[in-house]
Amino acid sequence: MSSRQKPGFLDTRWLSAGLFFATLSTLLLETLDARLLSVLTWYHLSFFAVSVAMLGMAAGAVFVFLRPARFSPANAPRALTGAALLFAGSIPLSHLITISMPFLPLVDGTTMEVVSVAMSTIVLTIPFLLSGIVVTTALTRCGGPIGRLYAFDLIGAAAGCALVVPLLAQTNVSSAILVSGVAAAVAAFCFAEFAGAGRRGTAAALAIVLVAAAAWNAKSDRALEIIYPKNRQLWLTNKLNAVTRWNSHSYVLVQRPGEEASFMWGPGRGAERFRSTIAWLAIDGEAGTPITQWDGDPASLEWVSYDVTALPYSLRRGDVAVVGVGGGRDILSAIWGRNTSIVGVDVNRIMIDLLQTSHRDYARIATQPEVTLVHDDGRAYLTRTTRQFDIIQMSLVDTWAATGAGAFTLSENGLYTLDAWRVFLGRLKPGGVLSVSRWFDPQNASETSRLLSLGVAALLDRGVSRPSDHLLLVIRGRVATLMVSTLPFTVDDETRLTSIADAREFTVAVSPWRTPDLSQMLDRIGHSTSAAELAQAVADPLYDYTPPTDQRPYYFNMLKPRAILDMGALPKGGALGGNLRATLMLLTLMGVAAVLVAAIIIWPLATAGRPPMALSRFAMTMSYFAIIGFAYMLIQIGLLQRFSVYIGHPTYTLAIVLFSMLLFTGAGSMLSGRLSLVEGRGYQFVPAIITVALGVTAIGLPPVLAHTVTSGLAVRTLCVLAFAAPLSLLLGLCFPIGVRLVSSAPAIVAWAWGINGAFGVLASIVGVAISMWLDIDTNFWIAAALYLTLTAPMLGMARRQ
Repeated sequence: MSSRQKPGFLDTRWLSAGLFFATLSTLLLETLDARLLSVLTWYHLSFFAVSVAMLGMAAGAVFVFLRPARFSPANAPRALTGAALLFAGSIPLSHLITISMPFLPLVDGTTMEVVSVAMSTIVLTIPFLLSGIVVTTALTRCGGPIGRLYAFDLIGAAAGCALVVPLLAQTNVSSAILVSGVAAAVAAFCFAEFAGAGRRGTAAALAIVLVAAAAWNAKSDRALEIIYPKNRQLWLTNKLNAVTRWNSHSYVLVQRPGEEASFMWGPGRGAERFRSTIAWLAIDGEAGTPITQWDGDPASLEWVSYDVTALPYSLRRGDVAVVGVGGGRDILSAIWGRNTSIVGVDVNRIMIDLLQTSHRDYARIATQPEVTLVHDDGRAYLTRTTRQFDIIQMSLVDTWAATGAGAFTLSENGLYTLDAWRVFLGRLKPGGVLSVSRWFDPQNASETSRLLSLGVAALLDRGVSRPSDHLLLVIRGRVATLMVSTLPFTVDDETRLTSIADAREFTVAVSPWRTPDLSQMLDRIGHSTSAAELAQAVADPLYDYTPPTDQRPYYFNMLKPRAILDMGALPKGGALGGNLRATLMLLTLMGVAAVLVAAIIIWPLATAGRPPMALSRFAMTMSYFAIIGFAYMLIQIGLLQRFSVYIGHPTYTLAIVLFSMLLFTGAGSMLSGRLSLVEGRGYQFVPAIITVALGVTAIGLPPVLAHTVTSGLAVRTLCVLAFAAPLSLLLGLCFPIGVRLVSSAPAIVAWAWGINGAFGVLASIVGVAISMWLDIDTNFWIAAALYLTLTAPMLGMARRQ
């Protein structure tokens, strides 16, 4: 047997290093694709990046399995180098096609729309398919110890996740993706060294070219930019009259200033006479927020008083907290209100930087002595601070992409839960007001009903017997402002509000002094005096108006599953239209994923025939790897969505959770080699231990998060690790144990990899649906049940070992 078939320490080291860089590149690309997709299409498709990566990796494993001669132990090292070079080259190519190709929105589910989604999915999948070939070949065809190689595989992937935030902070998404290509080229160089053959120079040259391209693109003002963001009105805008900024939170397009009507969310009568110079910001290709030019004189801000969102400043004055600064529109309202202290909090560093640096003298917000701008998650800041406020304001904080996406994953979800409003009301002074403005649709069901139910639930939670005495809901056009006070509103409040409402033609929909019409949903909700009455008031066969909680924080997603059967009757516009598109997209993604899984994984495996082993053993083996693939992804989706509210932003959450899970799954894989499959049979207790760990996670996670949410990002990250690390360590034992149990039939490993990936792809979509329509923790309980059933196939595989 040649040394290539039984590599020595040096060869194994090069193989391990190549695998490390290959998976680093893969996970870096996967996480960056998630950020990119949130600009090109709705946010929930960013989670689909996880599915796309798994789909490609599994398809790559099948490709290797079906070509045993090409990937034989003798030929595998050379083939590995070639595949890694193709992987490195496909990354920039796939990216160029993706940013140059518009995603057609799913509105009616036409064939063209579905084909567009399928084609985009295929383009994104190709690099991952090549990565799957690389990883499968390195793990199963090159003679290295499976536990050690699998550990390098996952540790490299964890490192890729950790690189996302610093790369986006210093460059942009295109340069960061080119860096992913560099890592793949370095992997190809390592594999060339392992093979002891040529192509070292080719790999080195490709790495140098991609490094140079990434550096040039990072410094160039007009380099590789997104041409077709999801808002068609912004197509080509970045090339014409705007500056772009990237970070891990967003892609911000800063347009040149122009004079236009002063911007108001809900302008009252007489507002049309005001004009301002505005620089618009477009966030993630859709959400808009204005930076208004201001001379610094509060007297020149009279125009803001015509906006229904500015109402709280006509009723209260003092200390203010504005959640979601954006371009500073609400800050201007607070300045007009002559408040003594104004704290503006925004989770996006770019928003704060623009107001403090490039647009400081333009907006003049940061120059006001009473204004303090804070870079933080709004809920986290209000949870940690000991200050009390007279007004806490949130106006249309959702980045619109959230409402369009059905909010499958958004940081803003954490602002619209009963748990969050418990914090907000607790930070108000006696008589203080929480003011939240949201979209309203007079012709259709709207999220205003859910907003009001959340306000009522929050007051009931505080022990208020008559919530309607503490509520004001005022509507103008398509915007509603809900004001929730810690004390009942007074006669003076009524006088001031009535005067303003009459002058501006605002509609007071709910108030303590208005006689309710209990035939109307808003009145029924607003005048509920118990949880039972509220539940009856929000009951609806198609729409979910129940108050969201941290366990099920999907405020923006109001469609119940049964609404899918009546899509033709649902509204096509507004927030619910976005829900409809999101649900349609989720179903389409599930269908596309199922078809692709069947076409490029299941069908090729089936036509090739099963490996030479008894049918019963084959069935047990496939069920084993299917279970761990499906359950692992349910756990990952559950943790991603649970911690998204806790950490404060999806990209941070994606990086931190994937990093910790992959790192410790890799450590578990490495430790699995120490478990004997003969003596003691301790490995057979692994599924039961995982089941217990998942139960502890589901039960223990909510109270721990509630008690540590006041901590800084570093402490919260450690808390994520405290839950994800031990659980992932246990999960990491399962795959290598399964491989060792079927080691007498090597051909089964690629089958195992393919089936594991196929079920993981499907689970990544099913997990999102479970969280939306049941709750997040249900993912953990289903996964626990699946791991408990893992014992049966494990014992069956062991008996035939």
